[in-house]
Amino acid sequence: MSNRLFRPISSLLLILAVLSIPALSNGQEKSKWSFGFTERLRYITWNNAIDLDSNFDDESSFTRHRTCFSANFSPNSSLSIAVKLTNEFRNYFKPDNRDFEIHELILDQLYMDWKRPAGLPLDLKLGRQNMILGEGFVIMDGHPLDGSRSIYFNGGRMDLHLTDSHKITLFGVRQNITDDILPVINDQDQRLIEQPEEGFGLYYSGRHGKVGLDLYAIRKNILGVTVTQLPGSAINTIGLRSVIPVFPALSVTAEAAYQAGTYNSVDRKAWGGYFHADYIMKQALPFPATITLGGIGLSGDDPDTKQWEGWDPLFSRWPKWSESYIYTLIREFGRRVAYWSNFTSIYAGMTFKVAEPVQIKLQIHRLGAMHESITSSGFPGGGGLSRGTLFIAKMNYQLNKQLSGHVLFETFSPGNYYAGNLDSYHWFRCELLYSWRS
Repeated sequence: MSNRLFRPISSLLLILAVLSIPALSNGQEKSKWSFGFTERLRYITWNNAIDLDSNFDDESSFTRHRTCFSANFSPNSSLSIAVKLTNEFRNYFKPDNRDFEIHELILDQLYMDWKRPAGLPLDLKLGRQNMILGEGFVIMDGHPLDGSRSIYFNGGRMDLHLTDSHKITLFGVRQNITDDILPVINDQDQRLIEQPEEGFGLYYSGRHGKVGLDLYAIRKNILGVTVTQLPGSAINTIGLRSVIPVFPALSVTAEAAYQAGTYNSVDRKAWGGYFHADYIMKQALPFPATITLGGIGLSGDDPDTKQWEGWDPLFSRWPKWSESYIYTLIREFGRRVAYWSNFTSIYAGMTFKVAEPVQIKLQIHRLGAMHESITSSGFPGGGGLSRGTLFIAKMNYQLNKQLSGHVLFETFSPGNYYAGNLDSYHWFRCELLYSWRS
């Protein structure tokens, strides 16, 4: 059997194998152990998304196959120990010179979760775990370089419950360039981030009447790497997020943060924020079920000052606003994917409920920048502030309890922020996700 046939067939075989697990658990005590399995199949194709130049043969077309097994042991109602194994490999059609590699089997999660120890109003979670705070504006993904294979953090958190509607989260994390903390099978030295990072912070979330309010203070240290001459930085971030119901059908969400500290040897002063107003119509076709208007602003460095004013996305280098545009950002900040900075957007969106299991989302962004691109950095800037126009169309579907997926299309027309032979790009992805839990 050829490699090209083996890759997709192997994923299907894994799905069939795990379907027998529920039968194995029949008749057993159903109290302490639970198991889970997911298989995610994706097809992705795009061109020009990085260089915006169709003269370069940089088309990419491939499938991604992510398999996850998880187990949870709960000796009592307050204590649980969780483990999750993950493997993701890719099958490239273009470029066609990429050799097949089954890639790594990693410990995606390994943590202890202790709720209300000794009856205290707090929860403890220690070990490798996912952590998403708010909408993921500052805390979402611990290591962007492996894509969506995993988003874990190495560290711990404590959630102190002041009341039923008020909570303070304390956390500390440490992320290394590669996964050298826990064992890796078939280690490929997968790079997770460009430099070691560590962070700790305090995050309050609560409700005041009908208004939701989050407040946070976070310290992030980016450690310097002597071999690659990458400098270190220290970033102090304070911010707030609020969800305000204007009336039953309309809500406004806004988040803003300020950063101080250092960038290499210079002082840092930066800011970032976003807002979106969501009007829920609950209408059937041809009317939209939801209408959204929003804006994003992330400060950029001003080359005329001695300070560094560029927003650092902390632990949120993920496709929050676009799955494709994160690649166009690569050339701007030392080949860093999803480095949201010096960025603005005014956007509008609509969601249509086609049927109970099918939903279509449409968005259009007018992208810009706070400052012109710095040509001295090697990025070919065009001297303007218009990044261009981004259009996003996504269809989500839920076939049954275990099977779901989506079809996503994005296209971008560049503006005068870029120089050279400007060409639009098109980006397409479809996904099928199988999920089972005992």
